[in-house]
Amino acid sequence: MIWILTGLVGLMRRMGLMGPIGLVGPRGRGSVIKLRQGSLRLVPVRILPMGLVLVGLLVGGQVCSADPLEDLLEATFRIADREHSGTCFLISLKTPDPEHPRRVILATAAHVLEQMVEHQCELVLRTQALDLTFVRKPTMIPLREGDKRLWVRHPTIDLATLVVDLPEGVIFKSIPFDQVADENRLNDRTVRVGRETWIPCYPAKLEANDAGWAVLRKGSIASHPLIPLKSTPTMLVDYRAFGGDSGAPVAMIVNDRVFVVGIVLGMHRQTDRAVLPFEEITIHTPLGLAIAAQAPLLLNTIELLTQK
Repeated sequence: MIWILTGLVGLMRRMGLMGPIGLVGPRGRGSVIKLRQGSLRLVPVRILPMGLVLVGLLVGGQVCSADPLEDLLEATFRIADREHSGTCFLISLKTPDPEHPRRVILATAAHVLEQMVEHQCELVLRTQALDLTFVRKPTMIPLREGDKRLWVRHPTIDLATLVVDLPEGVIFKSIPFDQVADENRLNDRTVRVGRETWIPCYPAKLEANDAGWAVLRKGSIASHPLIPLKSTPTMLVDYRAFGGDSGAPVAMIVNDRVFVVGIVLGMHRQTDRAVLPFEEITIHTPLGLAIAAQAPLLLNTIELLTQK
């Protein structure tokens, strides 16, 4: 059976079809083959009508939705150079480019890219072997051409975006453009204090496993009010952030969909100093509160990128 599935994967990759495809399994058991950017995974599901199955096989339509937190993790990657490390995530283009189907927007904190002085950096992507094992795949991406930087920085807040063309064979998911929260989500109180949030990140350069997946953290929005945006460009998130989390998306699940509501920029800490006869000691104690830029400002940064 596995060689049949392997052949199907190859065919679907060549055809460029995406999305979950339903198959009826033995004894009435169902499976879903999820083909997302070249990935293959078998997941038990309810039996699907054969007509719907055939439509899925022919057009690659999405018969069932993926887990939103898995989508969030599949869109999040570690970005690094020889000395520094941060978190970034991928967003779909507002208008898809049929000539560049693997072109996406990379979003992170501006200081993550500013501290990388080389003309390129490492983006830790992932591929998948025939036995369905995920494999870490570091890939170099350009940051500068000569003295010209290829990314755009928001003029007033620590946000950056960059257009990236991902190589063939890597497994990824990009956050749909309309799932980056705009000001309407603030005004209608979808995004408000106390809401549960999820933060995939790489604290202290830590990867969740050998394949380079992010660590999924859980928190909540801890500051109020969040509007007007002009006077409250950032919010507090109640989770313990570390170095390496900068650039991580702060996401909420709304109606089984991921919505990015912020980006981690830093953290609050208490600083104590002790002066002794022959030495001075400085102690930094994290408060367990991350500082995040509000997502509408990310949309502004993407708009600047499209104008470049």
